[in-house]
Amino acid sequence: MQRALIIQSNGTGKDDLEESLREGWAVVSITVNNGPSYNDFLIILEDGT
Repeated sequence: MQRALIIQSNGTGKDDLEESLREGWAVVSITVNNGPSYNDFLIILEDGT
């Protein structure tokens, strides 16, 4: 099973990512969205269990 998280340039979503990694999810893809005033990351996770 996979799920997606967005980490915003202000740090929103970072805690969700850290919690998911502790639960055994693994990062399979990171996509950067560069804009003139922001940098967000789309992170795809896969269930490691």
